[in-house]
Amino acid sequence: MAVPIWRELTNIATRPRGWMSPLSPRRTVRAAQEDAPVAGEVILRFDVPNLTPDQVIQRVGIPGYRVAHKGYASQYLHLVAFERAGPSALQVSAQDTQGLVEQLATRPGVRFAEPNRWVRRLATPDDPGFAFQWHYLALNLPAAWDVQEGNPALVVAVIDTGIVPHPDLGDRILPGYDMISDPTNAGDGDGRDSDPTDPGGDEPSGGSSWHGTHVAGTLGALTNNGRGVAGVTWAARILPVRVVGRQGGSTFDVAAAMEWAAGGAVPGVPPNPTPAKVINLSLGANTPPQQAYQEVIDERVAATQALFVVAAGNEAQDASLSSPCNQKQVICVGATSLVGRRSSYSNFGSDVTVMAPGGEMRQDLNGDGYPDGVLSTALNAALQPAYVFYEGTSMATPHVAGALALLASVKPDLTLDEARTLITRSAVPAESCPEGCGAGIVNAQAALRLLQGADTSAPPQLAANTPGLFFLGDGALPLFVYNEGGGELHVTASADGAQSSNVSFPQGNSVTVPALSARALSIAVTTSGLAAGDYSVPLVLSSDGGSVPVTVKVRVGARSAQDAVVVLAYQDAQGNWRSSPELTTVASAASGYRYALTVPAGTYVVTAAIDDNQDGTLFEEGERVGIWRNRDSVEPITLHDGQTVLGIDFDLVPFMPVGTSP
Repeated sequence: MAVPIWRELTNIATRPRGWMSPLSPRRTVRAAQEDAPVAGEVILRFDVPNLTPDQVIQRVGIPGYRVAHKGYASQYLHLVAFERAGPSALQVSAQDTQGLVEQLATRPGVRFAEPNRWVRRLATPDDPGFAFQWHYLALNLPAAWDVQEGNPALVVAVIDTGIVPHPDLGDRILPGYDMISDPTNAGDGDGRDSDPTDPGGDEPSGGSSWHGTHVAGTLGALTNNGRGVAGVTWAARILPVRVVGRQGGSTFDVAAAMEWAAGGAVPGVPPNPTPAKVINLSLGANTPPQQAYQEVIDERVAATQALFVVAAGNEAQDASLSSPCNQKQVICVGATSLVGRRSSYSNFGSDVTVMAPGGEMRQDLNGDGYPDGVLSTALNAALQPAYVFYEGTSMATPHVAGALALLASVKPDLTLDEARTLITRSAVPAESCPEGCGAGIVNAQAALRLLQGADTSAPPQLAANTPGLFFLGDGALPLFVYNEGGGELHVTASADGAQSSNVSFPQGNSVTVPALSARALSIAVTTSGLAAGDYSVPLVLSSDGGSVPVTVKVRVGARSAQDAVVVLAYQDAQGNWRSSPELTTVASAASGYRYALTVPAGTYVVTAAIDDNQDGTLFEEGERVGIWRNRDSVEPITLHDGQTVLGIDFDLVPFMPVGTSP
């Protein structure tokens, strides 16, 4: 049976909820605890700048240990590593490391000492799904682009996994730097160097997330060019700084990257010729605030008014437990769904400054047939340019970094206080967020208009955050109504068509929206009297600032159950992917999609598909497909003679290729 199993994989994938280590919450349940220190490594802040390695070693010697100078994060911040001296060669433990930190913190000339810790890409669950770029409407970006499209003189740094060439990023990418100091973690043959290319291999299975490339695409994919996806800023340049490798990243390397990206000096690293005004950090760790981070942030904000934009984290806990979100003088970003509610995974609380679309891929609330995620640039399984849907606070963060880049394009000397005031004053309150979602969802157009001294006497202008809402049975959802102009906008909603009586407005069908603001209009559906099937109810929003159509889609009853075909694939000696009838079976809907296969020993990838249109061809556009363990993170399974592997269970969702050639 010849099945084009890699058609799906070479086009589209799904993924993350924010980041910095290769751990997934669906695979590993993490408590709200500090992430592990790097054994024997200590970050030291000296009072004297530019100490040489020998001078540092002389100041930090401890009996029973050998010490090595590992590098610089700034003129004052150094990394030193200890290992036990003598024949025992016992490894330095986490407890030993903490003891070293406590001793070194008391040394003359040392302002502070702290462990070098592993940080993580704020990991995501394996919930697959698709969406289009609904997230830009949720940020009110189309109206913002009417005000400002971006400035090529402005630089935004992406401190992440590095970046890969992609046609939809083009020449927007600056040279950048690889700031990973540990060659083993770097995985590219050396330590720090001038090549920020992401070599991949950052996933637990050895797979690749291309996380930094996805973040960069949200920030600045080539826009209005007739292909691919759009970016938040159409003109700003992107500076990639690689800090996350095969084992994750370290606080020391992140601190060095922050210093260098914002124009500071890092001994041993050439000066940055294109310092960034905005620094995107879609990463973090479960730790208290780190002094090394704060040292760099305070220095760079004071020197250049750099804007550090940080993901809140994806543990659904208080963001005070996630660093660098919990640092001072940063803008911390949480994630929302298509309807403005806090995403289920997003961290929350008083440390969150604002929210932005991060996705919720268990939902399809606009009814486009694909779960709601953030679409951006990456590579596919064949290592070709593609587009993938991820979710997470990592995905929310570049939306805000991009919005700040638009603001700084208007006012290049924009200060942190000004930026914070503009985005919080203009934010739209998040729906149902008693845990704390900061000022709410960023309204990019309103922030730009406030910066320009908005004319509130201008006529009101109506817009909505989505052209459609989708209901699986009874329920209520908020629709955000924007006033993109001045004065007060008076909006009235009405339903039309045969099923209009099934749609209601629990809080009234009218709403008043102040200038450059938004309000939620509650839409409710009852399926009473409707037979199983799909329905479409037109809504019209009428106002003194124009009218906007919105479609309410309703599904009554479950989608018909159909059998799935499970296909195992393997690579031949030439690297080509193969399958055969012996590696194929049917997972019947009647059995709850249980299946079993007896196959020869080897390494396989498990895929599955449903022939939704019953034309005899699998893996077609619009049909449900899936792969173990997740489409963006293909995890091969190695089977030995006599071995049984259980629990290979994954979701099948509609396949919508965006294309491998932008």
